[in-house]
Formats: sequence, C-alpha cells, structure tokens
Amino acid sequence: MKMIKNMKFRTKVILLCVWILLMNGVLTGRLYYNYAFKDTLQNYYEASEDIVSQMENHLHSEIESITQRVHATFYNLSILQSMRTYLVNGEGYTKILGEMANTISEMHQGDRLIHSVVIQTQDTMFEDFTRIRRHEFRFEESDMYQYFVDHPQDSIAWFAARKSPFFKGEEMVIPVVYRFHIERNDVFIIVSLQQSEIQKYLKETYDSYDDIFIADQNMENILGFDEQESTILSQFHPEDLEHKNAVCKEIKVGEKRYLATYTVMPGTNWQICALKSAESLLGNLETLQYYIIGVIIICIIVSLLLVAVLADRLTAPLNGLAASMKRVTDENLDSYFEYPYQDEVGHLASSFNYMIKRINQLIGELGASIEALKKEKEMVQQVLEQKRKAELKALQAQINPHFLYNTLNAITWQASDQGAAEVAVLSSSLGKFFRVSLSRGRERIMIREELEHVTSYLRIMKNRYKNKMNYEVEVQEDVKMLYITKLVLQPLVENSIYHGLKPKENGGTIVISICRQIREDGSSQILLKVRDDGVGIPKEELDILNQGLKTGKISRDSGYGIYNVNERIRLSYGEAYGLTLESSEGQGTTALLTVPVRTTEED
Repeated sequence: MKMIKNMKFRTKVILLCVWILLMNGVLTGRLYYNYAFKDTLQNYYEASEDIVSQMENHLHSEIESITQRVHATFYNLSILQSMRTYLVNGEGYTKILGEMANTISEMHQGDRLIHSVVIQTQDTMFEDFTRIRRHEFRFEESDMYQYFVDHPQDSIAWFAARKSPFFKGEEMVIPVVYRFHIERNDVFIIVSLQQSEIQKYLKETYDSYDDIFIADQNMENILGFDEQESTILSQFHPEDLEHKNAVCKEIKVGEKRYLATYTVMPGTNWQICALKSAESLLGNLETLQYYIIGVIIICIIVSLLLVAVLADRLTAPLNGLAASMKRVTDENLDSYFEYPYQDEVGHLASSFNYMIKRINQLIGELGASIEALKKEKEMVQQVLEQKRKAELKALQAQINPHFLYNTLNAITWQASDQGAAEVAVLSSSLGKFFRVSLSRGRERIMIREELEHVTSYLRIMKNRYKNKMNYEVEVQEDVKMLYITKLVLQPLVENSIYHGLKPKENGGTIVISICRQIREDGSSQILLKVRDDGVGIPKEELDILNQGLKTGKISRDSGYGIYNVNERIRLSYGEAYGLTLESSEGQGTTALLTVPVRTTEED
C-alpha cells in the first residue's frame, strides 16, 4: 500500500483508470450475462409450464371422454336391461353376447387411444372377437380384481403399463378398470389404452422436449419411466403445485443438468414430466459469454492507450506546480507558478501564488498579532473575575431566605414560651413553608415534603380565614416516599382559595388527594388532585384555560400560578404530563396534575 501511495500521480491515474475499466467491464459483462441467463431461463420456465399444462389438459380431456363413453354405454337402457336379465335370471346369453360385441366394437373403433375393451362379469368375459385371447388369464386372479377387493368403495382404478393380459401381442397397454353394480353383481369394464398412441401424440405435438415420461401415483411406469426418471421425480413435491398447474426447475442427474417440467393429472394421478437438456437450451449463452469477454479485453487495451496519452497531458502542469512548491520548502518565498488556463490546475496555481503573497504579509503582521493575543488573554482574566463576583452575589442572595427561616424559628420558640399559641403556630407554619421552599437548593423533593409545605400554607390561610375555610388531605402511604418537582401544590391551593372559596359567601372545603394511576400505555403515574366546592368556573372561561394549558399560552391575568406549575411539569417530564381543570359553575373546581413515578431524586 505504501508503495502505491509513493507512486507518481501519472502512474496512479493510469492504474486507477485500468482498475475502473476492468471492474466496469467485468461487472457490466457479468450483469448482462446474468440478466440474459435469468431472462432466458425464466421465459423457458413460464413457456414450458404452459405447454405441459396444455399437455395435461389434452390427455385429461381424452381420458375423461373415454370415461364418459364407458358410463354412457353401460347405462344404455337396452344394454343395462340385457345385462340384468343375464346376471339375475341367467337368460339371454346368446343375445347379450352379440350386443356386447357390437358395443365394444363401437367403443374401440371410435377412439384411436383405445387398444381393446373387455366387459368382465363374475364368470363371463365379453369382447368384440377382433383379437386373439389369452385363455390362461383369469381376471379374478389378477391384481386388477384384487384392487377392488381391497378398495370396495372405489369405482375406477388405473394400472401401470403392461402387455395386454386379455389378448396376445407385444404391445404395451395401460389398463383402466371401471366397476358397476347390478343387483349385487359386479360388472367390470376394462379399457386398455395404447401406450404407443400416447407416445406418438406427445412426440409429434411436443417435439421441442428431449424426453417426456409418465408415472402413476405409485411410481410405476405409464410411459418411458425407469430408474433415472424415478430420481428426477423424487425431487418434486406436492407443495410445488400449490399455486400453479405445472412447475419447472433445474435438476441434476449424474453429470447432466435438465430443465424438468412437472405436473399431476387429476383423476388418474399420473405424474407427467417433460425434460429439456440445460446445455442445449443455454449453449448459445456460453458463446455470448466468450463474446463479452473478448469485447471487454479489446476495449480495455484501446482505453489504456488513450489513458496513457491523456495522463501525460494532464499531469505535466501538476509536475511544474510541484517543482515550484519544492522551491518554497527550501525557504524561497519568491517562487511563483505561471499557468495560463482557468481549469483546476489554474485555480491551484492562483491559490498557490496567493498563498505565497499572503505568507509574506502574515510574516509582517505576526508581531502585531502576538500583541493582540496578549491583550485578549488579559480580557479573559477580567471576565473570569466578574464571573466569580456574580457567583458570590448569588450565594449572598441565598443567605437572606435562610436568615428569614432561622428568625421565624426563633419567634416560634419565644411565642411558645410566652403562651402565644396562635402566633407560634403561624410562625412555625411559615418557617416550615420557607424551609421546604429552600430544600437546600434541590429541584425535586419527596411528596411527603411537598405535603408538609402545602399543609403549612393551609394552616396559615386557615388562621386568616378562620371558619370560612377547611381542608382535608387524602394521600396513599405508598406514594409519600416518591419524588416530585417541588412547589406544585401550593399554587393550586392558592388558586382554589382566592378564586373558589373567597368569592363564596359561606366559604368551603379544599381536599387534596394523591394516588397512583395506570396510564393507557400500561405505565404508572401519580395523580394529584386539588378539589374545592367553591363558586366554580364558567364553561367558556374553563375551555380557554384548558386550551391555554395545553398549548402553553395563557395570560398572566387568567392564572399565572397554574401556568407556572403546568410549564414546570411539562419541562421536567414532557408534554404527556401536566395540569388540566374540571369545573361546574356553582359546584366547585378540581385541578388534576399528572406526573410520572420517580423513586429517587436522580430519576
């Protein structure tokens, strides 16, 4: 890293450009290749899923058509009546033999997918006599019959591909067995589908795929299914088809990669899978990748030649400026650099020349600046001296309330000694009032101390108004040791006396109550109430007061004391807390003050 930092600027520019070109070329090429790759793959996925869905729909329609024809044939009145007569009464065998042959022939000739049709009863097999039978085959001994023994509720069953069990030949067929009931007699119609016709249809219609195979729900062969295909199907799961008819994904088998598209045919539960070699689809993209790499290399070589020429042109003025700066480091302050253009180097040259000129000026001004610094130091010392004097005056201002509190305490003791009980009570209450007000300079005190302060005030006011004013204090014991901003109750009590009780002819009572309360967000708060039964506040004035408390804008004439309390609470604890008023004209007023729970003064 140090070696790179010590290189010439021209070399750094070339290396930086090479790095940028290389990174930009590689990143752009890679992003383009990835985009082309993903876009091609995504397009194939979507198209293949649609094609395989169409394939499944067509096969399902063909097989559903065969199922409908089988049901229509069986429930034909003449066929059904003849079959019932034969099975129940044992009559009409010759007649039904001909009818069944004609019916089976019509079904067989009407659909190219049908290899053969057999109608099997308990002891008779009906056919159309167009194929050579395997007389050794017994239907009641076959897996087809056994399936219905094991599943008595089923009426249709699909079986894996096999050579026809009923007729001689090497063709592979896919049996589907339908079971019907005629008065407790089972009638089986076995339709054998030609595997070769299904394979021919798929190959002719969907020749873009490398291979298409089908397996039943028991992973047995329907078309082109073997061990390798079993490995492919094991990588698909039922939840893959939760939101679509078919799903396509990339699957690796051995060293080969395939794009496999999978679906399940309803009714038969056949698993259909179409394979496309990933190499055959993405081979053109590999060629594109090599093309991109070649273009990137050519662009980098051409760009390097241009960068080398431009770097030499751009760094020549900087080299001249560096030489001028080198002369300045040798204490030659008369070195200037002349550059005729107004580009970045020109601005650097102007700044350099200005700097040299300014240095020469500053050297001359240095002596004057040192003298100015000395004067500034003397002024700072004077400011510090004034600050110390101001702090001394503030300390003296605090001495006066202490002197008043101590004097009142002395008056209390002398009044008690001389029997002036009322004077002693007043002076004691006033002394406690000032003691709590001072609180040794603390901003927050216990609720117990706040109650002592407001109680002292109430005793004084009680003595003044005699029987015209009473008071009560209701406080939960568990809140007395909690902390609160001091001097918040006395202004509220004073407001109740002067605006609630004093205008009332017979006076009244002030009730102070403090309790815990749970807020809407689940946290605890302290609710302080000052309630009086005085004259109350008119609704219009009450709305104005509450709005002023909420916004922090209230006139001094409307209630400076309650405004002061509200602002102190909001500044201390936030705008979620504060003061509100409730009142009914002629019935009294309640001041509601909320503060958070604080267990220590530091909180």
